[in-house]
Amino acid sequence: MNLIQKGVNKFGKLIVASFFLMGIGLILFLLTPLLLTLWNFDSDIPGMLNVFLGLVLFIVGWIINRKPRKAVKIALIVAASLLSIPLLMFIVTTIIYLITGQPLGE
Repeated sequence: MNLIQKGVNKFGKLIVASFFLMGIGLILFLLTPLLLTLWNFDSDIPGMLNVFLGLVLFIVGWIINRKPRKAVKIALIVAASLLSIPLLMFIVTTIIYLITGQPLGE
């Protein structure tokens, strides 16, 4: 049995996927200076959005696997929804950019 299969059996698919997503986001965020100097690609916002999305996925997976008490479940759902606000803002600004051709605020 390989390492990923052991992790899926122990933690669940959502939590393992969230770790991969947070790892990709962290790598994107840390490679921002290199990507900016070589290809003029600013990857700090997509990297942080991946980390936030991974955290939301981790919270949802934890709620599904552990079945916490009602108060804890409500607090975790509120935390997950607050963490997903930047993702929603990113989607909206991307749609506005695709429609108008200008970044938001110009």
